[in-house]
Amino acid sequence: MEKTILEMAKEKIFSQEIEKAFKNEEFSSKEEFLNKIAQGKIVIPANKKRKRENYYAIGDGCTVKINANIGVTADFSSFDIELKKAELCEKYQVESVMDLSCGKYAKTFRDKLIKEFSFIVGSVPVYDLAVKLKDFKMAKSKDFLEVLEEHVELGVDFVTIHAGINMKLIEKLENSGRILNIVSRGGSMIYRWMVENKKENPYYEYFDDVLKILKKYDVVISIGDAFRSGCIFDSGNFLQLEETIEVSKLAKIAQNYGIQVIIEGPGHMKADEISYTVKTIKKLCNDAPLYVLGPLITDISAGYDHISGSMGALISALSGADFLCYVTPAEHLRLPDLQDVKEGIIAFKIAAHSANLVRGFKKAIEKDFNMAVARSNLDWDKIIESSIDPDKARAYRNGLKDTCSMCGELCAIKNSR
Repeated sequence: MEKTILEMAKEKIFSQEIEKAFKNEEFSSKEEFLNKIAQGKIVIPANKKRKRENYYAIGDGCTVKINANIGVTADFSSFDIELKKAELCEKYQVESVMDLSCGKYAKTFRDKLIKEFSFIVGSVPVYDLAVKLKDFKMAKSKDFLEVLEEHVELGVDFVTIHAGINMKLIEKLENSGRILNIVSRGGSMIYRWMVENKKENPYYEYFDDVLKILKKYDVVISIGDAFRSGCIFDSGNFLQLEETIEVSKLAKIAQNYGIQVIIEGPGHMKADEISYTVKTIKKLCNDAPLYVLGPLITDISAGYDHISGSMGALISALSGADFLCYVTPAEHLRLPDLQDVKEGIIAFKIAAHSANLVRGFKKAIEKDFNMAVARSNLDWDKIIESSIDPDKARAYRNGLKDTCSMCGELCAIKNSR
């Protein structure tokens, strides 16, 4: 069998995918880059079946990356609108898109993402299984594995698999004191299947078979966090920690088998809890790349969750998180529209860029330096060009020439000259 990226890194083989990912980073040497891949501290999502222009590294020493969630559903989304969301992701250089599609057109949409776009594509296979069966309870253990193989054979670069939730943990849920039991959609589906069938989680019980499927296509496993906190009052709950410990064991097994691993976590929590939590997860999981949704730092920001989430994302990235899953203003309320997706992307691109500034990446620092010089020169064209969203900056300047309507002739930059 052809070697995986992790196996190649351990043997000091610098493949085309590793080379392209390396060029997007600022490592001092190829040896350091390979060592961190070999240690499981960096992953490069790259399905063997899929060739593309750009490859991205996620993890220790890399720039912080963001992920956007999109996808068609059976009831509420339009195929064309979801494609426009993908185009927005490409326009704003989002490194990764997680396809959450389910229903009749899911496979067609996923195939289009894989073939027509250059970003990383991820998926959650269990969603498809729920739609395929009239009664999810009737799913067999082999069905969980078959739908996983369908996704990776199609060409997705990473999959979220909720393998850490097991019978030992769900028996403790009733007395856990959690307000929101399980807010992970995939995690809750598996939990319900386990309870109704009185059987172990197939992704946990047959984890070796999961790895065999992933290895065939060299697909990264992102181990989902079923017990992440869904409100700030559930953060730090013992089930969340116990699942992380289970996940750390599975991660080690996967890495030893040659599979790259991403860890997911940790959910909603107060701002002052984020740093400790992120560092704890990273330590327990031997510094494997950490993928965070937000985290949201308050539960009352409905309609503005992209702001709450991006604040939590920045704190997470400053504490060691590597991969930020965006949150849109529509989170907890509805399926996001195009404007919601754009606002989520921009908020999280700002968070990632801000973290990259602190980490000292030259390209990030150069962007801010160019903006500072443009402002010093009152070069409005350059100011707009240097903005993270030039379209919005240009619209705000519409009708204005060489001055700003905020200060006019009292402009501090003019006066200080």
